[in-house]
Amino acid sequence: MPSSLSRDIAHTEVTDHRILRQPGVSPQFLQDGNTEPRLPRLIRFPNAQKTDEDERDLALAWVSLAGSGMTAAHETERLLRSASKTSPNDPPLLSALGYSAQTKGDIEDAREFYQKALAIDPTLIEAATNLGVIEAQRGHWREAIRLWEDAFQRAPGQSRIGMNIARALCEAGQPAGARDYVLRVLEFNPDLPEAKNLLEGLNGSAPKCGH
Repeated sequence: MPSSLSRDIAHTEVTDHRILRQPGVSPQFLQDGNTEPRLPRLIRFPNAQKTDEDERDLALAWVSLAGSGMTAAHETERLLRSASKTSPNDPPLLSALGYSAQTKGDIEDAREFYQKALAIDPTLIEAATNLGVIEAQRGHWREAIRLWEDAFQRAPGQSRIGMNIARALCEAGQPAGARDYVLRVLEFNPDLPEAKNLLEGLNGSAPKCGH
């Protein structure tokens, strides 16, 4: 199958010249001595029998759509609540419920969901990051920084987490530590304007955190 490279997007365009313009039925699907096709048992998509896993995946997909403003928040929460009844200890579901509560301003509920999710799976970056925001808003900077540092260590390419740490350290009167985190952010995202601006402020004779 010869292929030609696409100039504009990162994939290879492949043309299968074995496909007939007017395809017939493959011989293995024909009854002996008959031209009527004998098709294998086929599965419909999506499967008519919805499983608990399907409901969970659908709920998590709606969270992504709600975060981008493409769907209603109340429908997202309804799906999450329904899925959590069958999977009450599912960390991603708990984290998603925390995010839903946080966006509605139900901070205590959000905090509880995030803490429960992290107790089951301490590696859940989204829960740690968002819980850190809640702790920072409550004035618990040390706990917020701890959560963010753990998340950033697991995902150093997540620039916003690194910037959270840098700003928190700067506000706490630790400009040197803040500068170190900004530089780490710029290693992965060298063109990030907010990182460049903060670094410029931190490099001055009187370090500025910027807002």
